Amino acid sequence: MRKVLFLIAITLTTTGLLFAQKATITGKITEKSSGEPLIGVNVILKAQNPADSTRNTGTTTDFDGNYYLEITPGTYYITYQYVGFKKQTESVSLTHGSIKQIDIALIAQAELIDEVVVSAGKFEQKLSEVTVSMEILKPQTIENSNDFDVSTAINKIPGVDINNAQPSIRSVSGWSYGAGSRVIILMDELPIMSADIGDVKWNYIPVENISQIEVVKGASSALFGSSALGGVINIRSAYPKSQPETKVTYFVGTYDLPKTQSLIWWDDGFFREQKGDFKPIMLRKELFYYFENPMYSGLSVSHAQQFGNLDLTMGANHFTDEGYRYNNYEYRTRANINLRYRSKKHQGLAVGVNTNFMAVEKSDFFFWHSDTAAYLPNPNIDFYAPTEGYRTTIDPYFQYFKPNGSKYSLRTRYFRTANHIWADSTKDSKGDLFYAEYQYQTVLEEKINITAGATAAWSMVTSRLLGEHYSSNFAGYGQLDWRFGRLKASLGLRAEYFRVDTAESYSNVTIGKWNIPLQPVMRTGLNYELAEYTFLRASFGQGYRFPAISEKYTATTLGMGIGIYPNPYLEPESGWSTEIGIKQGFNINNKWRGFVDGSLFWQEIDNMIEFTFGFVNPDDYQPVGMGESSTFGLQARNMGDAKIYGAEISGSLIGEIGPFETNIMLGYTYTNPLNKAGTDTTYSTDDPYLKYRYLHSIKADINIESERIIFGINCIFHSSYKNIDRFFADERDVIDPGYEFWSRVLLPAYMEYRREHADDSFFELETRFGFKFSDNIKASLIVKNLLNAEQVGRPGDMRPPRRFEIQLTAKF
Repeated sequence: MRKVLFLIAITLTTTGLLFAQKATITGKITEKSSGEPLIGVNVILKAQNPADSTRNTGTTTDFDGNYYLEITPGTYYITYQYVGFKKQTESVSLTHGSIKQIDIALIAQAELIDEVVVSAGKFEQKLSEVTVSMEILKPQTIENSNDFDVSTAINKIPGVDINNAQPSIRSVSGWSYGAGSRVIILMDELPIMSADIGDVKWNYIPVENISQIEVVKGASSALFGSSALGGVINIRSAYPKSQPETKVTYFVGTYDLPKTQSLIWWDDGFFREQKGDFKPIMLRKELFYYFENPMYSGLSVSHAQQFGNLDLTMGANHFTDEGYRYNNYEYRTRANINLRYRSKKHQGLAVGVNTNFMAVEKSDFFFWHSDTAAYLPNPNIDFYAPTEGYRTTIDPYFQYFKPNGSKYSLRTRYFRTANHIWADSTKDSKGDLFYAEYQYQTVLEEKINITAGATAAWSMVTSRLLGEHYSSNFAGYGQLDWRFGRLKASLGLRAEYFRVDTAESYSNVTIGKWNIPLQPVMRTGLNYELAEYTFLRASFGQGYRFPAISEKYTATTLGMGIGIYPNPYLEPESGWSTEIGIKQGFNINNKWRGFVDGSLFWQEIDNMIEFTFGFVNPDDYQPVGMGESSTFGLQARNMGDAKIYGAEISGSLIGEIGPFETNIMLGYTYTNPLNKAGTDTTYSTDDPYLKYRYLHSIKADINIESERIIFGINCIFHSSYKNIDRFFADERDVIDPGYEFWSRVLLPAYMEYRREHADDSFFELETRFGFKFSDNIKASLIVKNLLNAEQVGRPGDMRPPRRFEIQLTAKF
């Protein structure tokens, strides 16, 4: 018994001595300018004596910016390293049992080329070091222009176009009648595409709570899956800082009179004129006439605050728009609450839930009445019935940062959409989407970043318009990013399974006699730092897209015997993209800094899905020629293969002119979008250009700001569409009478308008002027479409006239 007690005493004494020999370093890392804690800072400890290299270790900061290291006593270099901040190194000597606290305030790197992004590789890295073309949009730009719909802000990014609410990057998409997308839209890295239509409702995204918008150009399915065939748009939410902030914004706007007097339908005299087959339409269940210019207004409120370890962000928005087009109104209310709890007991652990809800009442506008009455709907097309509905998302999640720098996260989303058509309940629809993504990240030897994850999605659509359908999706992905001196390389792989009802994904991967129904894709890229602020890059990526349920199963009528028909034979589309580019940063006497980016790109799409007008066999929905057994309408079809190549140059510049800080963003994009088979019988001309694409695009934004004054200007230019649907306008030398007939039914007077304006380019100018009464209160006047140009986007859609907006903003 004495021997046992003696051994226990020796063990306890030895253990106590071993622990007493350890030393401890703790501290907190913040941003120097704001004092805000920095999450995930790499703290790297290296022994000053190379012989003691086995003692080297490291950790990362938690959600409060704190770090903790327990190490063997000795002399060390301790380095604090964080993307977008200047690296800082300290020397420290530690003795047995010592506890040393080192608090560090890191300095942000001021160069625009060093902006931090996450969308390129699902981890934080400098903009200059990514292997693909990327663009960033800051919330200040959105606020200054009063972009109450986030799509109008994104449309100002070089190489990106929002055509009738549908996104396109470098001409990867045209106009697809509101269904499907080749660009995936994310909100906080989770898809925000509806289960039924496969589209995004931009007004659902809370503009009042955006920290940054990131755009990845080129095929990105290896990381983001289906719908990322043409690129990625990721909207990132803001989190509260150490000081609470409340923000209130109110604006009111009015539509000016268009240049063409016949477009003014809100004048009292308009209804006393002879308008042929035009009839007043029920507006919100009441007969309504305007006798003054239509107006629109909005109010948004947001609040962000930390309550100990609980982060709260909430916001609300109400918007009304009487509409510049007859019976084309919108009334919506949106509210969001984001909660995040940072665990006290488990360092580095955070759990939270983000929620968003929107109720909307609106009436869509499809085609005009005629070119001289373009703000009136086509009475032959039944596509402007009043609609009401709602959308809601609930996003529970957890994140865990291990002390060694590894990160674990699980993000989930429930997304419900519901729509009710007052005049025709057969077009009601409801969609539910359940989505989950697990992700693991780690860094090895400060050089290798490993990202791996798995996603699962299940959706259900119940609709009289689409029928009842179920879909499921499962995928696994991984990406490796490593650095060799000045060279950074990236390789990503993904395998995805997709199923809609009984149709499922198919691939050439086989094991014995069995086909493995997984869609494999990959991406790879290189980035080489040629000199200080000079970066060369090259990338290749594959992409694919499964048809949206709306593309495959929509069955309804537009009126006048014209239908929208399902296509059960619709196949997925796939493709690849590649580019080479250079990014050159510069700093002139610490007064002007920025970068210029140039790239050459090439993309190909196989089995391209496009909606097109044509004749269909009503029994089996197979495309047929004009005949007794055929019916006319709209249908999504695989239209063959396409190639798109071009060049792009963009830049950003910040500097000072006297007391004014100047911020400039500009870009030029040239694309050549071609049908690889040459022309198509659905094209308006015999040229091989893809429909609803143009060759040239220029975008520029200049903002000048002093202590009190804000002045800005924005311009968007693009050349005309090279091709549209032949059923809208036959632009060949000899017009086919059949196409001329259907053009007059679908779009009265559009063929003549198109022939007269086929070469007209699009140019829109916006100006803004603001005055800051104090650091917290600001008033602005924004004039959009300053020249009051009358411009037509997609067929039958004349854009709004000049608008005047007054915006008031207060921060507390």
